[in-house]
Amino acid sequence: MFRIYFRTLRIIWKIYGPGKIFMGWLLGESFMRLFTFFTLALDHLFFPGFKKVHVKKPFFIIGHPRSGTTFLHHLLTQTNEAAAFKCWHLLFPALTARKLFKPLIHRLIKTGKSEVMPEETGHKMDLDKVEEEEMLFLNTYDTQFVPAGLLGLDDCQYPELQHHDQQPKSHRFRSLRFLNGCFQRQIHYTGKSQIIAQTHFSTHRLKTMLEFYPDAKFVYIIRNPHHVVPSFLSLLHKSIDFRWGLAQIPKDILQRYNERRYQSMIDLYRYFYDLQKNNELPIDRVMVMPYDLLRNDLVRAFKQIVDFCGIEVSDELREKVTHRAENQQSYKRKHQVMDLADFGLSHERISKDFAFVFEEYGIEDQQS
Repeated sequence: MFRIYFRTLRIIWKIYGPGKIFMGWLLGESFMRLFTFFTLALDHLFFPGFKKVHVKKPFFIIGHPRSGTTFLHHLLTQTNEAAAFKCWHLLFPALTARKLFKPLIHRLIKTGKSEVMPEETGHKMDLDKVEEEEMLFLNTYDTQFVPAGLLGLDDCQYPELQHHDQQPKSHRFRSLRFLNGCFQRQIHYTGKSQIIAQTHFSTHRLKTMLEFYPDAKFVYIIRNPHHVVPSFLSLLHKSIDFRWGLAQIPKDILQRYNERRYQSMIDLYRYFYDLQKNNELPIDRVMVMPYDLLRNDLVRAFKQIVDFCGIEVSDELREKVTHRAENQQSYKRKHQVMDLADFGLSHERISKDFAFVFEEYGIEDQQS
């Protein structure tokens, strides 16, 4: 963890210099990480009841970002029946920290100052809105979110932040014990027992999660790579630009970043594909859900997911899903997706590199 942090500091200094961004990481980021682990420890003293919570039958949504994982996550958690994490819960996973910061967070929400990331980036984030649980691993620098951000501009690569199932068992299970502790706290905090977690990058720790949670169910969403690639790379560029700025990043470093992120996308698709082809995924625990079914027949997709996972849903949620299905075709995205050429890619290259996806899942090799 400390190695990743100091490498990130080095990259910030190299690209942005000793300014506001560097000082923010040197002081703000280090304070937040130390504060988080200190308050997590204090939870054992002030909120000991969370340790008695058992995480039962968690449901994980996996698949590559921009494949519909956020859509499904928001769909299933919109009626507050599950112990879902709002964005500010992810920033403060410790119950002690939430107790201290709750008045400030509520004031920010009340005064309309709760936006974390605008819609224009492609992924609007708000302190009071449900967010992806993969972000919990940012507290331990153990997720692809890290190399997808500033660390991705480094001249080194960090396979340990991507290929989780290939790491030593002690490391793999330590990560999931941390995640499980966050789940225990959230169940204790919300009074809800069902975990519905969006952990897209954790597709790479699927085998470990299957072992750690023997009663868990997983839905893997598969979407046409021709849609996913430009959408995800656009999100990354716009997010970096919003947070830190793109203008100062040398073109050769940015192109290397694009290429690495593209290869990581292939790796995620390939990893799940290989597990499936090698019969390493129990069919009663891992379901493949086509994005097109979510998009074109939401009610049927919802029923399949609920039946497979065995989660209890209210009449209110069923009604909201039906209503969403009726308006699904009229949805228009509010953000602009950049051209493939902006990333040094082409339609033909995606067709070639993702040929195994188009063949295995019966996806048409076309952009629209």
